[in-house]
Amino acid sequence: MPYFSYTHIQLGPITLYTWGFFIGLAIVVCYELFLKEARKNKIEQKIVFWLFIYIFIGIILGSRLGYVLQFPDYYLSNFSEIFKINAGGLTFHGGLIGALIAGWLYFKKQKKQLKISFLRLADIFALIIPLGIFIGRIGCSLINDHQGAITNLPWAILWPDGILRYPVAEYLAINALIMFFVLWFLRKKVQKPGTIFIIFLIWHSISRFLLDFTRVTDTYLADPQYFGLFISQWISLLILILFFSVIILKRSGCNLINRNYKKNGI
Repeated sequence: MPYFSYTHIQLGPITLYTWGFFIGLAIVVCYELFLKEARKNKIEQKIVFWLFIYIFIGIILGSRLGYVLQFPDYYLSNFSEIFKINAGGLTFHGGLIGALIAGWLYFKKQKKQLKISFLRLADIFALIIPLGIFIGRIGCSLINDHQGAITNLPWAILWPDGILRYPVAEYLAINALIMFFVLWFLRKKVQKPGTIFIIFLIWHSISRFLLDFTRVTDTYLADPQYFGLFISQWISLLILILFFSVIILKRSGCNLINRNYKKNGI
């Protein structure tokens, strides 16, 4: 497909920046969906609003901090650049950690009024994240800020330098949309609190680890790599290792208890 980049939309004297517009749209849509799901759990609208504000602030601070930590030398020398979020530079995993911390703090503060567990709250959060990612990635696609690795696939993007590259933003958008529909379908079938959030976390970690191999590594636009992997891939790998380690330990513990029961004739 041909290269394109629509950085802004001009409506008379008004300039709408494409990426910012879609991020704003994602926030509005996610809030409405979050509010809808919260009502089903009998959470007051006022509490939902402030919870969303806490989570939003956590996402912004966490995602920006995560990006800054990838380039410590640059930002230590250009400290004022840290606060220029409008110039770009956010990370998903940093935003996720920030959202979880902020959500936990608000949960502890309003635990009695929320009347649901933190895991159930995390499930609601996990339901809407993929849709927000999808909408945000549309903005990334339109401004073409994700340069992919070189490929010869027929749907590759032909960049101005004549090189065919993977459509990274499109991959991430499609993956997020599929994830949203699957989780939305499972929300009424899965009853155990925290399960939807875990499915989201595992799905995102696996898909992000694999899809990041389509990202560019050979230009100045590339994020730093360590031992051949991006930081996002290392974090995804760590999440998967921790998850499966917990599963193995739990099963080992259950097997040990069962053996003791049999040994003692219980």
